[in-house]
Amino acid sequence: MKAIILAAGKGKRMRPLTMRKPKPLVRVRGKTFLEHILNALPSSVDEIIIVIGYKGKMIKGFLGNSYRGKKIIYVVNDKINLGTAHSLLLTKQYFKKSERFLLIYADELPTKKEVVHCLKNKFSWLTKYYDKPEESAVVTLARGRIVDVEEKPKNPKSNFVVGGLMVINSDIFKYRPIKHRNGEYYITSMMKKFIKTHRVMSVRGRDNLSFSTKAEIDKFNKNY
Repeated sequence: MKAIILAAGKGKRMRPLTMRKPKPLVRVRGKTFLEHILNALPSSVDEIIIVIGYKGKMIKGFLGNSYRGKKIIYVVNDKINLGTAHSLLLTKQYFKKSERFLLIYADELPTKKEVVHCLKNKFSWLTKYYDKPEESAVVTLARGRIVDVEEKPKNPKSNFVVGGLMVINSDIFKYRPIKHRNGEYYITSMMKKFIKTHRVMSVRGRDNLSFSTKAEIDKFNKNY
């Protein structure tokens, strides 16, 4: 099974931590985001595709071509300002028809338990309660199934949002992303269509967990 890790962004909100290194190499509790993510992957994941951009050579130099026996393939995103959807679309060539895979954002800190619970469903998306839903993607649930998602809404319908961990398949590449009002193309615009034809289940993660700023990392290190 393959896992995609999206690690191309600049992490502007986390400056000054990201002035000299990419956000995925920022350390949380003694390990980089990437190490935490890779250590959370089960043995069934044997190939990892990492989409790099900002200071991507540092990521390649840090990890090399494999990690604990798992092969690593690097895909370079030269247009990181286009958003997460563009990064995902760059990996299309590596997947067969309807091939199932994990997708993880490199500024997430999923636990082994969360990854296992996500993989128990054919398709799933990690979700959580969040005090600032307007900064994330708000979801609508029906008996545990995700039936709608809206990226950074001006008027959130709830405080329940999705995180950067999902189990989907290569059908996702059939859907063209839509430009958000901020100019970026988010994966959520593709997932909004994917969930209409695929049963994507909600897996509850840790509430109010975010790593967008240095202050949030400091809070995590103190409270968890």
